[in-house]
Amino acid sequence: MMSDKTITSPLQRLIEEGAVGQLRRRDGLAATLGSEDGALKLDWVEGIARLLADPARLEEVEAEARDIRARGIRHIIWAGMGGSVLTVRVLCDLGFGGELLDSAAPHQVNDVVTIHPLDSTDPAALNAIMRQVALAKNLMLPSSSAGEAANAAESRLALSEQEAGNEREGAVQPELLHALLRDVMMIGVAMGMTSEEPITHLVWFTELLEAAGLRPAEHLLVMTLPGSYLDVFAHEHQAPSRPLQLDGGTGTGGRMSAPATRVFLLPAALYLVQLSTESGLLRLVLQRAWDEYNLELATAHPADHPFVRLAAALSAASSDDACRVLVKMPDGWHVFVSWLEQLMEESLGKGGKGVVVFDDQTLNAAAYGYHPEGMLQVHVVTDPVYQPPAASERRFVLAQPFLASTKPHDRLAALAASFLGWQLSMALYGYLHGIQFAGQPAVENYKARARALRTQPDPLRIVSEWQPALHDGVLTLLAPAGTAPAERAPAASVPPASFAGVLRDAASAPAGNSGRLQHISLGYLDVTVNGEAPTSLLSLLDEQVRTIGNMLLGIPVKLRQAPAAYHSTEQSEMDGPPYLVSLRLVARASEACLLGNYTTRFLHAQAVSTWQAMMETSRACFLLVVDGSLADARAPVAAFFSDVESTLRQALSTDATQSRAAE
Repeated sequence: MMSDKTITSPLQRLIEEGAVGQLRRRDGLAATLGSEDGALKLDWVEGIARLLADPARLEEVEAEARDIRARGIRHIIWAGMGGSVLTVRVLCDLGFGGELLDSAAPHQVNDVVTIHPLDSTDPAALNAIMRQVALAKNLMLPSSSAGEAANAAESRLALSEQEAGNEREGAVQPELLHALLRDVMMIGVAMGMTSEEPITHLVWFTELLEAAGLRPAEHLLVMTLPGSYLDVFAHEHQAPSRPLQLDGGTGTGGRMSAPATRVFLLPAALYLVQLSTESGLLRLVLQRAWDEYNLELATAHPADHPFVRLAAALSAASSDDACRVLVKMPDGWHVFVSWLEQLMEESLGKGGKGVVVFDDQTLNAAAYGYHPEGMLQVHVVTDPVYQPPAASERRFVLAQPFLASTKPHDRLAALAASFLGWQLSMALYGYLHGIQFAGQPAVENYKARARALRTQPDPLRIVSEWQPALHDGVLTLLAPAGTAPAERAPAASVPPASFAGVLRDAASAPAGNSGRLQHISLGYLDVTVNGEAPTSLLSLLDEQVRTIGNMLLGIPVKLRQAPAAYHSTEQSEMDGPPYLVSLRLVARASEACLLGNYTTRFLHAQAVSTWQAMMETSRACFLLVVDGSLADARAPVAAFFSDVESTLRQALSTDATQSRAAE
C-alpha cells in the first residue's frame, strides 16, 4: 500500500495552500482551473449543501416524478451523451432504473417506470429500445435483417432519405405505434452547448408520435443549458423544458452532473417514489451522502480525508503529469468505472497531462512494453481495516464501507457519496498539476468535422480516397501517415502486420517525434467499436485485445463503444497523455431502423471525424472499415486480431533473440 511518505509532498501542498477551501470559496488557483471561458463551473462543489438547505426544490423533483407516473408514463428513453446520460446508465446498471422494483415492491410489478438510456447514433440502438418496450407489452414489431443497411449506397441511389423514411413508416400501422408509444416519454438532455445527438433522437421520436396520433408535448421533456443547440430545438418545437440545476444555474459541467442536478435527481426520485409513498426520501438520500462524503473534514483536516489522500497518491504516482490508474471496485460496483473514466479523462486530459482510467487488469511485468512508471492501482474496499495481500508503493487502498450497503436508500446514498468523493480527487489532481479541469476544448474539433460530414451523402467516402489504405477481404485499414507499407517491411502491406508493426515500434520508441506520427513509449492500447456490436463480438475483442496488450506488451487496454466513448474519454485520447495507439472499427452497414427514419450517417460521420481529429494531433490512430455489418464481422475481425497477435509474437521473439546476441 502506498505509504504516507510517498504522498507527503503533494498532500502537504494541498494543505498549505488550502486547495479544498479555494474550491469551496471559488477563489484562487482552484477558481481559475475550474472556469471555462471566464465562467466559473464550480457549482457542483457545494451543490448538495444548497439543496439540503432548500428542501422545497427536492420536493419539487419528487413531485415531477409522481406526475410522470400519474400521467401513465411507464417507459422513459433518456437520450443524451456523456455526462447527460452516463450517470443514468450507471443507475440503471445498478438496478435503479426500475429493475429492482420487481422484488422491492412486488405489488407494483406491472406499474413500474423503466428507464432506457440512449447514447448512440446507430439505428440498432433505437431498435433495441423499441423491442424492449414492445416485449413488455407483448407487441410484435416489423423484422429487420441485421445486415440490412439503412444508408446503404444502393438505397441512397434508389430512394431519398425522406422517401425511405416514409416507406418504412407506411409499413407500420398507426394503431401499433399508438399502442407501443402511448406510455413512452423521451427526455432529451445536453449539458454541453453543441451536443446534437439528442436532437436527432427527439426528431425521430417526435415523427413517430405524430404518426401514432399522440401529442408530442405530452411525451417529451428537455433538460439543457440556455442557448444550447438543444435549447433552440426545444423552443422551436415547443417541447417542455426543465433546468438541469434546480436553481437554474449553469455552473455544473456535464461530468459533474451527479448528484446535484436532475441527471441524477430525477431518475433517483422516480425510483424512490415507486418504492414508497413517503415524501422526503430524496432529501434523506442526499443527506446521508453528504454526511458520508464529509467535505468539512476535507477542509479542516485534509490529511484525514480519503479522497484528498487519493488525489495526493495519484499525483505522487504520476510521471510527466500523467497517471494510468487501474481501478478495482467491490463486487457489484464495476459499472462505476465507466463513470469514473469520463470524470477523469474529460476533465484532466489536456496538454499531454491527465489521468487515464482502466478497469483492473493483470499486466505481464516481463513483457516487452511493461513499464510501471506513472501507474497506480486503486483498490476500493468495503472493509475499513483491509490490508492488501502484498505491500506495494503503486497501490492505493480506498476504503468505502458504505458501498457494502444492501438497502436501496443506502445504496443510492453510497453512489452519490462516491460521485462527490471522486470529483474532489479529480479537482485536486488538476490543482496539483495546473490542469484546467473545466471544459473539454479538444472535442469541439471532431464535433465540427462531424457536422460537416453529415451534410455529405456518404461520410465513409474517405475510405476510397485515403492513402495508405490496406485491404484484406471485407476489411480495409486506413493507416496514419508515416506507416505506409513502402516505409515498412513488405509484409506490412497486410493490415494486421501494419498495425502490429506500429504497436511494436511504439512500445520501444523513445519520446520525441518522427514525421507526422508522434512516437512515445506506449502507455495503453485503445480499441473502439463504432455502433452497436453483438455481445459475442465484444467478448471476443475483449479477450484478444487483452492478450495483445496485457500479456504480450504488458500495457493496459481499453475496449470502448462509440459514439458514447467520444463524449466520455475522447478529450483525453486527443489531448491527454499521448502514449496510446488507437484502432477504431466501423461497419458500412447496420440494421435498418424498424420504426421511422434514422440512418447511420451521423454514426459514420462521428467515426471518420474522430479518426481525422486524432491524426491531426499526431496520435497513432487507425480506422478499420468493415464492408458489411458488425453482426457479420466476427470471423474477419477475429482473424485480424489473431494475425496481429501472431505477427507481434514473432517480432518480439526476434527482437529478444537479437538483443541476447548483442549482449
